[in-house]
Amino acid sequence: MKGYFVVSLIRNGVLGGGITADDDAVTYHTGKVTVPAKFRHLEMRYGDIESASRSGLIIKINMKDGEEYRFLVFAPGKFCSVLRSAGVEVKN
Repeated sequence: MKGYFVVSLIRNGVLGGGITADDDAVTYHTGKVTVPAKFRHLEMRYGDIESASRSGLIIKINMKDGEEYRFLVFAPGKFCSVLRSAGVEVKN
């Protein structure tokens, strides 16, 4: 496992949770039951990520299928390093 990051998904508000990064994907988790199931365990495989960009603490992940996810990341530099090491293009 590459790491765990405290994040909030920015989607119809700010949803606290965490991202686990491993060798295959980054996966967002939240325990909020009022959130649609898709966002309670959101796996983003590195091969499915088109690109990512950083603006301060906000990381935007663009998927190849057109989806876009924005996260408030409390260690954005380390998170971007994990994405880069997995071959994801990260724009600053």
